[in-house]
Formats: sequence, C-alpha cells, structure tokens
Amino acid sequence: MSAPTVAVRRLLPALCLAAALPLAMSACAASRPAAEMPSSTEQAVATGQTVAEPAAPAQPAPLPPRPSCNAEAAKSSLIGKTADAATVERARTAAGGHTVRVLKPGQMITKEYLDGRVNVHVDERNVIVDVGCG
Repeated sequence: MSAPTVAVRRLLPALCLAAALPLAMSACAASRPAAEMPSSTEQAVATGQTVAEPAAPAQPAPLPPRPSCNAEAAKSSLIGKTADAATVERARTAAGGHTVRVLKPGQMITKEYLDGRVNVHVDERNVIVDVGCG
C-alpha cells in the first residue's frame, strides 16, 4: 500500500469521531422552556407579517336519536302467530325497532342490550310466545 492510503486509513476513525461530536453535543443541550420561546403571533409581528385570527373550534354534530323499541305495541297482535318472515318484520315495525331476531328455546344468545332491537321468542313449533326489546 502507498503511504497516503495508510495515512487516510489511520485518520478515518478520528475524522468520523470529529464529525459526530457536534451532533452528540447538541443532543445534550437543554431545550428552552415554552415560556421563553416566541409564539407564532410574536414571530409574525417581528417579521412584519399579518396575524390570522385562530379559527373558532367547530361544534360537534348532534348525536342522532337513539332507536327505541316498544314491545308492548307488537305483543297483542303477534303472540300466537307463526314466526314467518312477514310476521317477524311486522313485529319489528310494530315495536319501532331497527333490527329483529328470533329466539328459539334453548338457543344461545348474546347478552348485550341494544335499545332498537326486537326479540321475538318462539316455541318448539315456531309460534311466537313473547316479544321483547334488547
């Protein structure tokens, strides 16, 4: 190897260290507290720019009305009827629900309560025995 190549290889680690040292030192520097830092308004005034007023926060949209269920309105006309698709849909509309489910004896069901859900309870012969909400 030539003498200049050897010299460069010996100096390379020192050069890398010298280049990385300022970066490492700046990471150790303390940041200024927020109270000492100029705000965007102060910066704009200092540079002669116009200051835009901050936009007012938008009001959240009102929540949609919660669906409700009135099982009593459907019970009187549906108990004793066969639970076919049309009858189950009549139960949903009569109770004012948004969804409906048919519950058979011994069937596993979820226990979460949904205000707009109509539960049509049937017996072994698929005859409606009760109408409830949830």
